Amino acid sequence: MRSNDLWLYVSYFFLALFWLPAYFFIIRRGFKDRSYGMPIVAMLGNWPWEWMFGLNIYSACPLAWENCPQLFVQLANLAAALLDSLIVYTILRFGREQFKHKAHIYKYFYPLFIFGLVSSAAIQYTFIGEIGFPNVYGLAQNGQVPPFLAGDEGGSYSAYVLTFLMGILFILMLWERGNLEGQSFWIALTMTLGNVAAFVFLLLVGPASGLLWVLFILTVVVNVVYMVMTYQKSLELGFNPWTRF
Repeated sequence: MRSNDLWLYVSYFFLALFWLPAYFFIIRRGFKDRSYGMPIVAMLGNWPWEWMFGLNIYSACPLAWENCPQLFVQLANLAAALLDSLIVYTILRFGREQFKHKAHIYKYFYPLFIFGLVSSAAIQYTFIGEIGFPNVYGLAQNGQVPPFLAGDEGGSYSAYVLTFLMGILFILMLWERGNLEGQSFWIALTMTLGNVAAFVFLLLVGPASGLLWVLFILTVVVNVVYMVMTYQKSLELGFNPWTRF
């Protein structure tokens, strides 16, 4: 066992510990408020990614983690995909009503959702499998150490692009609604902590590239902004942000 395997287990545990409850809180608020708690575009990106790694279409284990428990990591992604299925249900059940003032989106809401989902899955599948990334770990492929890696490592890059965009979209959703429908401070808090734990995990696996550092810093910035916004909006609406799950 590598000397840092224990810390990899611990960091991945905290990643799951925060992100899975974030999904639970989003689902809970969606059903209670008869709305959806994750921006639709964010879900279109997030859901296919989790199915790809949850079903082992791409390996859920980073190439640099030699002793990675493949089944455990795969099942964690599968659990996230299944929870996200309930969030997708809230979007399909309640989402169309949010667009009554936008006639074309309201009329074609379901075909647009399906088209977006298929497009996202196709783009991510090819992106993860074909795009090369800097070989910051110095890993060998086919007996050589290439300057760029192609394959499952792309999942880390696509994941952080998605989390950054998700952070922005949550802020925009709060601005557009002007209330906490489908949202809560606890969603913002657990989402932020989950993203921090995910990056700690990546750093323990090996050195992160400059692009991942940029994406992480920007993601934390927008996540903290969303935390502050949901906290302030809770007080403005007369809610205790710590007791409204």
